[in-house]
Amino acid sequence: MKHVLLPVALLASYQVLAAEEATQSEPSAPNAQNLPESSITADSPKISPEVSLNSKLPSSLYETPRAIDIITQEQFTERGAQSIQEAIGYSSGVLSGPFGLDSRLDSARVRGLNPLSFHDGFQHLFGYYNNTRPDIYTLEQVEVVKGPASVLYGRGAVGGIINSVSKLPNASEHKEINLQYGSYDRRQIGMDFTGALNEEGTLLYRMVGLYRRSGTQVDWVRDDAAIFMPSITWKPSDETSLTFLLNVQDNDGGQTLQFLPNEGTLLPGKHIGTETFIGEPGWDRYDTNQTALSAFFDHQINDTFSVSANARFVDAKSKYYSHWVAYVAPPVIQPDGTVPRTLYASHADSRTWSANAILHGNFEYGPVQHKMQLGVDYVDNTLDNDTAYGLGTTIATGGAINIYDPVYGNLSAYGPLTDNPETSQRQTGIFLHNHFTIDNWILSLGARHDDLKTDDGSLTTDESEWTFDAGIMYQFDNGIAPYYSYAESFEPLGFDTTSNQQLKPKFGEQHEVGVKYKPSFADALLTASVFDIKEKNRPVGSGPTLTQSGEVSIQGAELELKARYHDFFFQTAYTYLETADETLPGDPRLATVPEHQASAWVTYDPSSGKLENFRTGLGVRYVGKNWDGSDSIHTDSYTLADAMIGYRWNDIDFQLNVNNLFDKEFVATTQGGRSFYGSRRTINLSATYQF
Repeated sequence: MKHVLLPVALLASYQVLAAEEATQSEPSAPNAQNLPESSITADSPKISPEVSLNSKLPSSLYETPRAIDIITQEQFTERGAQSIQEAIGYSSGVLSGPFGLDSRLDSARVRGLNPLSFHDGFQHLFGYYNNTRPDIYTLEQVEVVKGPASVLYGRGAVGGIINSVSKLPNASEHKEINLQYGSYDRRQIGMDFTGALNEEGTLLYRMVGLYRRSGTQVDWVRDDAAIFMPSITWKPSDETSLTFLLNVQDNDGGQTLQFLPNEGTLLPGKHIGTETFIGEPGWDRYDTNQTALSAFFDHQINDTFSVSANARFVDAKSKYYSHWVAYVAPPVIQPDGTVPRTLYASHADSRTWSANAILHGNFEYGPVQHKMQLGVDYVDNTLDNDTAYGLGTTIATGGAINIYDPVYGNLSAYGPLTDNPETSQRQTGIFLHNHFTIDNWILSLGARHDDLKTDDGSLTTDESEWTFDAGIMYQFDNGIAPYYSYAESFEPLGFDTTSNQQLKPKFGEQHEVGVKYKPSFADALLTASVFDIKEKNRPVGSGPTLTQSGEVSIQGAELELKARYHDFFFQTAYTYLETADETLPGDPRLATVPEHQASAWVTYDPSSGKLENFRTGLGVRYVGKNWDGSDSIHTDSYTLADAMIGYRWNDIDFQLNVNNLFDKEFVATTQGGRSFYGSRRTINLSATYQF
């Protein structure tokens, strides 16, 4: 109960303070024009930032009848986030790092389910472990769409969408060099230059670059990166712009997930430390690189219509060599401490063409204001993943290792990589979405048709699906806006060769009821919602007995407040989830999904006075216990604290961040007899020189 009261108490205290301030400044009728000088306007990107055009979202957060969160660069920078996974850790409905510290990709759960990863409105990851992760230093903001969103994004997970937004050229000149040093000998230098190339301002540029050398909390696992990301914008007029973006990125690292057994981590036994590495130094790696070229075109046709057309080509490669504990016959850990290891090797290539074109309409017809999107998008992706496996069960045969005192150099034998056939996927989607405003009423309606073709060299499948969404909201004059929304998703499953049948796509639907509150006397946004999610058509059984009768059920509630009051910024969130996997006997809770989560962050950043160059922040994150997917074992709940202190001296901004302030060792999740450690304390000092 105390975790439920935390965000409510903060909200209540904020309302009291804001009401007192409004009464003092204007007893009769407080409004936005009578705010004290130290308050900021409702246009502040810290509370209600603009939704990126490439995200396809139809309107502002306050006017959208569903739950969406935007984490701005200002927010994730002040919290010291070093990845998207860390940036979203304070959002309601989101569990960042469901498998603990993961150096390979940005994993999350949104409302208990896997979201899809998008970058600048394009799907970023197809398959697994074949592309670089977007680096947080190259991003302007991160957008979280909670629940099904197939009408806007096509095939997708019922959990939702996480869309990262690249830094693009800006007319205002800005130049910075950023230096960082932190835990595990983390050394990073970044540069971000933007501005106009000519006096007329018709040519804008941005140059973002980064170089990093860093270890991690796991021995022998690195997190190195080199990024070159230039972009240029041509604006021949106020109505037209064309931007080209190049991203060349090279990441060299490894796998921080070691798939350690529960014994000695979650369960009693000889302790296995978070630094434990059971692979082979110099052999284990997760190295990725990509070259991506993007084009973004926008044109205002007239006062009513505008058009946007965007395209991206990505050529990505990865080399993934790894070991993990082989779960063969028990006991997994032998009396002498040795464990068998599975060896995995993969060379993966991913080539993706993505494009979309959208006609935007903003017009009045009678008493109704319309914001319309009519669009088409196309994705052509080819995957080629060649793999090899090896298994070592004893020291004598090679491969086994002592998990308490590893001695390396005992690599298990494995054969050449299997040349697996390429798999190509082509998806074409057509969608129509309209946002109606009638006085204080907002109505949102959308429909989409997708066609997906898959070819693995021996079998071709062709699937198509319609999806719909709808929402309604009423905005009271005092800023309270209750709403209801319905949304759908579909996820193709392809052809099952064992049962010799074309599987129906998994289908998701969500009903959501909520309220948003944007007071006139302060810069704040409160969102509260309850929702019911169903995912159907999950395969059950195998071979000739396979059916698609499986279903997942999720009911939950979320509360989130962001507010700016004088020199303070508050954010607090609470999430409750009740889940059931009706595919399995007994309807167990979904794996890696806590029932309760809560968080709060406050920043003090004075704009005047003796402390005007000083700022500090403090955050607390609570994650309740979560189960293993069979209701047989669960992790313990944990509470983590984060802290920040900063100081501006002339043109240099210093900031010190400490995440997991008290260095708590914890198991984030457990599944399949394995435990996944979360991130230990990290300390990072940054210095940003602006000129």
